Amino acid sequence: MKAIKRLFPVLSLVALTGCVTHESTVVRDVDRTPVEFENDISARVFYEALSKMPTPGDRAESTTNIHIPLVFSQKRHMITGPNGAFNKAVAECDTNKDGKITESEAKIFSEHSAK
Repeated sequence: MKAIKRLFPVLSLVALTGCVTHESTVVRDVDRTPVEFENDISARVFYEALSKMPTPGDRAESTTNIHIPLVFSQKRHMITGPNGAFNKAVAECDTNKDGKITESEAKIFSEHSAK
């Protein structure tokens, strides 16, 4: 009986101890490359080709869990954003690197991205 009386404060403290939990999702992205289009057709062709491209392989997700039982738990989920894929597509499409996508550049990009 004495052993139970001695353990009672410890057991009470453990039972009353709360758990701090924190979960977050962070989207990490780069700035979009500024780009101009020669006309509406070049913009439409470029964006249609971009939308049909498969999800980029360089997209990354990672999850970090830190857990101390009965005291603390933290989960952080990091995702790379879509701007990297956009920037890569602009770099491929703008063959003369002048910052302006012409209608012919957009059509060539569309044909090559479909393959």
